[in-house]
Amino acid sequence: MKKILILPFLLFFLIQGSMAQTPKWVEKAKRAVFSVVTYDKNDKMLNTGNGFFVSEDGLALSDYTLFKGAERAVVITSEGKQMPVSLILGANDMYDVIKFRVAITEKKVPALIVAKIAPAVGADAWMLPYSTQKSIACVTGKVKEVSKQLHANPKAEICAFKGGEWIRIAGELVEDDRREARQSMLDDYQVFGIAQKSSGIDTVTTCYAAGAAFAMSQKISALSLGDAALKKIGIRKGLPETEDQALVYLFMASSSLSGDDYEKLLDDFIRQFPANADGYLRRANYYAAKGKDDQTWYDKAVADFNQALKVAQKKDDVYYNIGKLMYAYQLSKPEKTYKDWTYDTALQNVRQAIAIDPLPIYIQMEGDILFAQQDYAGALAAYEKVNASNIASPATFFSAAKTKELAKGDPKEVVALMDSCIARCPQPITADFAPYLLERAQMNMNAGQPRNAMLDYDAYHTAVKGEVNDVFYYYREQAALKARQFQRALDDIVKAIEMNPTDLTYQAEHAVVNLRVGRYEEAIQILNNILKA
Repeated sequence: MKKILILPFLLFFLIQGSMAQTPKWVEKAKRAVFSVVTYDKNDKMLNTGNGFFVSEDGLALSDYTLFKGAERAVVITSEGKQMPVSLILGANDMYDVIKFRVAITEKKVPALIVAKIAPAVGADAWMLPYSTQKSIACVTGKVKEVSKQLHANPKAEICAFKGGEWIRIAGELVEDDRREARQSMLDDYQVFGIAQKSSGIDTVTTCYAAGAAFAMSQKISALSLGDAALKKIGIRKGLPETEDQALVYLFMASSSLSGDDYEKLLDDFIRQFPANADGYLRRANYYAAKGKDDQTWYDKAVADFNQALKVAQKKDDVYYNIGKLMYAYQLSKPEKTYKDWTYDTALQNVRQAIAIDPLPIYIQMEGDILFAQQDYAGALAAYEKVNASNIASPATFFSAAKTKELAKGDPKEVVALMDSCIARCPQPITADFAPYLLERAQMNMNAGQPRNAMLDYDAYHTAVKGEVNDVFYYYREQAALKARQFQRALDDIVKAIEMNPTDLTYQAEHAVVNLRVGRYEEAIQILNNILKA
């Protein structure tokens, strides 16, 4: 038979004929058709309609309208068996189609084959309704038109699925081989469209259908969490079919789904991609975050870490993530440490990662753990390696500067590291990076360079567009005073007092500045006011 390739957004127009004698294949085909019942958030019946299986493991198609607003759904087979809808796998509200998975209660279910080609105009076709009865009368007709173009107003042609009928076709029929082709239909029937009611004029003799292959093409993508049609359905959504897209989907879901829903999604990912270590690592982190004082959650996390080590191709990444999680766990200051989740064990895992592949990010974590252990010499050595690598950043140089400062290093060397930190910031400095200016200002003060500190305070004031508090003015006053910029010091301490007039420290500092500039009477008056307060 001549075949035509189906393209997306096909619409089929069928000239309806009379009720036809039931073909022999209908008895087998009808077993794949089921009834759908959806329920709202109050568990009240929302909609009823029909659908059909397209794979023996429970993949199915129906109309989107049935599921809009639904929190759960069940299907009822032609044999009267009820099965829950477990996952939504794609939907299109414009053409009113949806793909989903049913949690089947048997090894396999009867399924129809979705035609991969469009029917030819004039081809014979049948509409098969859902029924639990043995006798089914089919409406037969001929294909009138196959449209490959989107309608200007598709809702005027494709409306909500109401009739519960499904178009079936075997293939294109021509006059010369009609008898032979009719015989082939007995064993080779396929579904090419989902019948839908029309709001057009010709609704008596014409049936409109959306392409079944188009319905099958619906899928979950990495960005489906923002899909408006899917968000209107409360039933769980499936994952993208590829690992890369599924990982992106997981990342986005971690901040938008509830804890329980995210856990179920992690379980789905692991079932779908059991050889992907990322799934186990993400779930281990989820369990640990949920654990708090419940040891069983940490036991689950350890089990996932062990499984990740078994399946991972890059075991260094797993060791790094284990160490990173243990480090974060210790930073949270648990009242009672879980088993061996200490800084020492975290360091041991990170060093195993470094032994396999000494990536700078691993060395950065080694430095962070050593810093937490107050091993500043070891931490500084790690940070210096990172700063010589391709991941050197303002943050890594800041870590080195703070470490050297805490190790009682030369203050000028500390400032030099902060110079490297700020040199790597976007220029001019923005509000996001402005805190580094405050840090360098204080380091400049410690290094006996108050004028440079004052310049840093000025740069910070510019970066944050003047949105500062009284403490800022107090610290800048201190720098100005040591730099012998007395008028600036006086102006800043007055500004600090205006913003916080009850702070006696500011009042006392105001008196000190007045004394330094020889304004003795003002200083005495200020001190008297403090004593009266």
